[in-house]
Amino acid sequence: MTRWRSPVPATGLVLALVLVIASVLLGRADVAVIGVTLLVAVAVATGVHRDAGEPSVDITTHAKGEVPGEQGTGTEPPTARASVRVRTTPGTEIAALRVTAFGFEQHRIAIAGGDSTLEVDIPLVHSGEQQAVGVQLREASPDAATLSAPSAETVSHIVVEPRAVPLRALPLPLRLRGLTGGHESSRPGDGGEFRDIHPFTSGDRLRRIDWKATARLARRPSDLFVRRTSATSDAHVAIVVDDAADVGEVIESWTMGDPTISGVTSLDVAREAAWSLANAYLDAGDAVSFQLLSRARGSVRPGAGARHRELLHAAISRITAAPRTFAHSRTPLVASGSLIYLLSTFLDDDVVRLAELWRAAGHRVVAVDLLPRLRLDGLGRERLVALRVVLGRRTDRFHDLEAVGADVMQWDVPPSQRAATMQRLARGARRR
Repeated sequence: MTRWRSPVPATGLVLALVLVIASVLLGRADVAVIGVTLLVAVAVATGVHRDAGEPSVDITTHAKGEVPGEQGTGTEPPTARASVRVRTTPGTEIAALRVTAFGFEQHRIAIAGGDSTLEVDIPLVHSGEQQAVGVQLREASPDAATLSAPSAETVSHIVVEPRAVPLRALPLPLRLRGLTGGHESSRPGDGGEFRDIHPFTSGDRLRRIDWKATARLARRPSDLFVRRTSATSDAHVAIVVDDAADVGEVIESWTMGDPTISGVTSLDVAREAAWSLANAYLDAGDAVSFQLLSRARGSVRPGAGARHRELLHAAISRITAAPRTFAHSRTPLVASGSLIYLLSTFLDDDVVRLAELWRAAGHRVVAVDLLPRLRLDGLGRERLVALRVVLGRRTDRFHDLEAVGADVMQWDVPPSQRAATMQRLARGARRR
């Protein structure tokens, strides 16, 4: 570690010389003794051999308590306990630590040289992967004769798992695929049961076109009819999360990016919503996939079972904000006839255009609003007007989604209201 001499020895040397000269001029032997003593102390402090090794900082972090409950439940917020073990180099008398929580909140602590262990309790206000503790070290020799440069910051991360909200009613796709599963649906396939004839719609397979029925029933040259039979099927559910931004319930924190004052954020809501939906559909035996709009990394292919549940849980728990550039990315691929949950704050138009493409391809789309319940504390008149404009444009986007046939729901609402919305969406699928 780089070290340099502090001004303390030079100051002590100058002061000692002043005392010696003053004792000669004044004829004071006691002042000379003080000056000589100070000279000896400076010589001893600067002559001590210091090891050229490096100090070490080890951080062990583990969460304790449960994941944050829903607002208004009265549960205590969980905390993480970080055990920080510091080992300084020989010859260090004091070490100054700068402890950073969540990358923003800083505390400065002074410890004696040698081996020390600190226990730090950190409140966890967000789910997902986050920087829990960062520690930076600076050493000082006896009498601060030499100081070290600040060490590289040692960082410890922690993953707070989102909780799963129980969902009783689950919407289904417009058409189910597969030969086995927990749902009975009209599906193209062969068998000994009765079959019916239905007009061709988006998502139907071309090989199931019944040309004889088409020749007999078609009224226009473009009319086609397909064979359908009844079979048990599983649903294909695609969960797509817009991770372009992470905005909190405190409006003033939108421009700061400080997680310690933002309150519940949109990605906190996204993790809870995505894991709740995935968990519920996996319990029903359906195939679930997961994708992020901003990047391909972290996506999970469609599947079911215990192993697939673990993959989904790990991917959803590590959702973080990332810049999104649709100009250099492709539309996420989903299976034919899937039910798509599009989780977003809908603060821009790109997500709406994506939903329109999926609806045109015959998919059922459920737009889940991730914006938490906003707190307007401390907002001036200008910011209130700007917020009203932003929310007004969001409302227009929801109207555009409903106009193309997409369903819209808000997640951060009381449980009874969320359950009623899911029940309405489930009934809507059966009516179609």
